[in-house]
Order: sequence, then C-alpha cells, then structure tokens
Amino acid sequence: MEMNIGPIIMEKRKEKQVTQQELANFVGVSKASVSKWETGQTYPDITLLPLLAAYFDITIDSLLTYEPQLDNHEIQRIYGMLKNSLVTQSPEEVLATIRSFVRRYYSCYPFVLQMGLFLLNHADLLPGEESIQTYTKEAQELFVHVRTQSKSPELITQALKYEAYTSLTLNEFDQVLAILGDQVPTLFPIESLIAAAQQQKGENSQAVITLQSAIYQYTTVFLSFLGNYLQVLLNDQKKFSETVSRGLEFTNIFNFKQLHPIALMNFQLSAISGYAQMQNEAAVFPILNDFLDVLKQTDFPVDLHGDDYFDQVDEWLGQLEIGHQLPRDSIKVKESLINFVIDNPAFNNFEDQEQLQTIYTELRILKREMSKNE
Repeated sequence: MEMNIGPIIMEKRKEKQVTQQELANFVGVSKASVSKWETGQTYPDITLLPLLAAYFDITIDSLLTYEPQLDNHEIQRIYGMLKNSLVTQSPEEVLATIRSFVRRYYSCYPFVLQMGLFLLNHADLLPGEESIQTYTKEAQELFVHVRTQSKSPELITQALKYEAYTSLTLNEFDQVLAILGDQVPTLFPIESLIAAAQQQKGENSQAVITLQSAIYQYTTVFLSFLGNYLQVLLNDQKKFSETVSRGLEFTNIFNFKQLHPIALMNFQLSAISGYAQMQNEAAVFPILNDFLDVLKQTDFPVDLHGDDYFDQVDEWLGQLEIGHQLPRDSIKVKESLINFVIDNPAFNNFEDQEQLQTIYTELRILKREMSKNE
C-alpha cells in the first residue's frame, strides 16, 4: 500500500503559502521532520494528525488519502487465503472479509476484478438463499467499477467481458448483446507481434515463452469453445458426434489428461450430457468411464502447470493475478464434477443399467473420501 500523506502535506502547505519552517513551528517539530514527511522518508506521529488536519482545514481521512495498490503476488496470496477460508470459516465471515478487502483496495483495479471473479466462482458457497443472483449482481457492480474507473485498456476489456457474462447469468440477454454486439469480431492475436519483436531484438528465449503461453491459453479456450458448441448441436446428432470425436482427439494431442484434467473432464461431461439427452446409451458409457478414470487419476488439489511440451509456461503462470491456482477451489470443483453426474436427470433413462449404478457407486465413494479428508 502506498500512503500519500507526504505529498498531501506538501500540497496543502504550498496552497496555504507557508514554509516548512512555519509549519514545523506550528506543529512543534523540526524543519527536517517536515521535510522527511514530504519526501516520504518518515510519517508524522499519529498524535499530530488532528493538529495537521486542523491546520490545513481538512479531515484526517483526507490527510491520510492513499492509493492501495497490490502486486500480483499479493493478489495471489489474498485470493488463495480467501479460498482456504471457505473451508475454515463461516460463509458470513468470508463474505465480510471479501467486502472489507474490496473497500480497502477499491482503487486497485486488478484486485477488484479478481474479487468480482471470486464472487462468481464461489457464489454457491456464500450465504443467502438467492446466492447466485445476489453475488452475480455484486460482481457485476465491481466489473462496472473497473471498466469505468481503470485507465488500463486491458483491464477495461476484461471487465467489459465479465460484465457481459454477469448479464448473461442474470438473464439480461439484450444487455449482453448491447455490450458485446452480435457479430464475432475478427481475431487479431497480439502475441505473434510481441514474439516477433522479441525475436528481432535477439530475445529468442523470451519469444518462446510468449508464444508457448499464448498457445497454452488458446488450447484451453478452444476446448471450452468445443464444449459450448456441443450444447447448441443437440438437434444435429451427426455434427455433435463429429465435434465430440475431434474434441477428444484434440485433448489427446495436447495431453489434457496431464496438462489440464479439469478442462478435459468439463468437455467429457458436455459430451456425456448431450449423448444422454439424445438417449444414445452406446455413446454415453465409454466417455463416462473415461471421465471416471481421469477423475480417479487426478491428484487434487489441482494447480495450473506446463508439461514436457509447454515447458516454458510456469514462469508466466506465476506472474498472473492469481498465479498457478484455479479460480475456484479444486476440491470444490471435484465435488461439483461428481454431483454433475450423480444428480443429472439426463441419466434417468439409464438408471436401471448396472453399468451406471457401478459408476454411481464409485463416485459416491470418492465423495465420501473427500468428506473424511476435510
């Protein structure tokens, strides 16, 4: 946090047209002390704050004006601490802590953006009967604050997209289109430009990191696109099956089982759910069994990381606002993946199948083991 009391004292002293010595005489300190205050070498004693505020005819709050700024490592630490507190504290305490942090660092826009995302990712764990809608609306307000107050084009763009996401969640469909438009914008990836400039400067190793980090992101985003695409192909079984096939091949090519098992399982569940709605039993169970295998083989908690191919991305991941951690606690993610299968009404047509009951049994065992470890 950067406290600006020194510049405030200097600004107000000059407005009042008094010298450092005159201010020092009034307060009862040396001229050197005032000089150190104004240059930020020291701060006034707390007992002097009312006297200084009265002298300049401002409030103590105005005198203590500061711009709280957190670096990415501090944001990572706070985000991780809040995730852990969902296990050790009551939802009410966690919510109070989040709101306290937001008030304290309201002008640290990268942090405010992450707190909005935290609310979205953990709304179901926070207090209240209408928790999803309540905290989605609260997150939306934070995104609007970032969009309207930040001077960073990148942050503004991110906030705009997340604002659109909250509008979609709140069924404000016209607002989504008003924010984003209804035409797909032409992609212009800047990573290739950055890498080309780095390469021309002789920074080839940095260019490798830049492009690896971009490919790493785009592969995960592409798989998410395919999962979303499946949900609009339910009336086109041929296209649906072709998309599933290509998606699974893609996950094998980039070794998602090791690289990002959560993304893989989300795609598998999108395929499984679609096939179940089509009552395509022959297609459901092979993927469902693969899903169960991935779930059992994945070590939780899960952190984002590279692999033998993406061997230069870990440093890049480390400097992100929340670092290597997933936006949502990965243990809770595991529980939601299990519940998606156990509680999915799309499987009602297969509930008499012994194969499905065996899978249910294994998933319930995994869930009980999670409860014992909490």
